[in-house]
Formats: sequence, structure tokens, C-alpha cells
Amino acid sequence: MENSLNILHYCIYKMDYKLRLLFNRVNPFMLIHKLPFQKKRYEKLGININKEMNKVFSNRRYGLSIIVAGGGVVSILFILLMAITLTLIKIANLDVRLSAIHFTFFVLVSWLVCHFLVFKADKYLSYFDEYESWTKTKKKKYAWSSLLFIIGVIGFFVWSL
Repeated sequence: MENSLNILHYCIYKMDYKLRLLFNRVNPFMLIHKLPFQKKRYEKLGININKEMNKVFSNRRYGLSIIVAGGGVVSILFILLMAITLTLIKIANLDVRLSAIHFTFFVLVSWLVCHFLVFKADKYLSYFDEYESWTKTKKKKYAWSSLLFIIGVIGFFVWSL
């Protein structure tokens, strides 16, 4: 389970980062950085704004993409727990209504599982190093399987309602 969660975490991280790069190509606000006065300002400061923005997103410890990936893994686990619970309630034909305490419990369980299997002592960084050495085919395989898993979990949740 630890390896699977770390693969999911890695794939969400990569998907978010690549979507960000794709969005930059069509983002009209990025044109501001191409204006002459902006270019002169960046040259005067000695920075390449695109590289600096990429660092903000791609940093594996504190980057925005890793934050999104962490939230994504916890959210997927939360949705999966909710779907399983709702399905079991339907199967057992129980008259139970979930309250805020139940949601809090599911969030806490999801976060604790992810904390101990993925986040604790930056365990995911060693997994990321291992996953970076995968072949392109293997990366695509796991990216597609992660995407299908996410879609499946969301579909299972919708079905369980």
C-alpha cells in the first residue's frame, strides 16, 4: 500500500506540474513578462522569471505542485473511505446519517495514513528518486493507471451516493 500511495503521489505531482507548464503556454498573464519594460526589469535584477516560477512549482519539498499532490492523495483516500462507508451502509440497509464527526474522522484517518506512508520524514523523496529512473513507458503506464484509479474512485463515490 505504501508503494501504491507513493506512486499515486508521484503521478499527481507530475500531472500537476505538466498541466502548469501547458497552462503557461496559453496563459494571457504570462504575456506581461514579455513586455519590454518587464524584460528590462528582469535583466536588471538578473533573473529569468520562467525559471524562477518553475522552481516555485517544481520544488519537491516545498513547491506548489507537491502541495497539490499531497492534498490530492489525502482527498482521494478520503473519497475512497467515504464511498466504501456509504456502500456498506446501503448493503447493510442501515438507517445511518453521516455527521460532521464522521467526516472529521475520515479526514483524520486519510491524513494519518498518508502521513505515515508518504509524508513522514520526507519518505516520498526516496520514492521519487526511484520513480525518476523509470523508463518512459513505465512512467506512462503508471500515470494512466493513476488517472484511471482517480476516475474510478470518483465514479465509485458518485455511485455510492
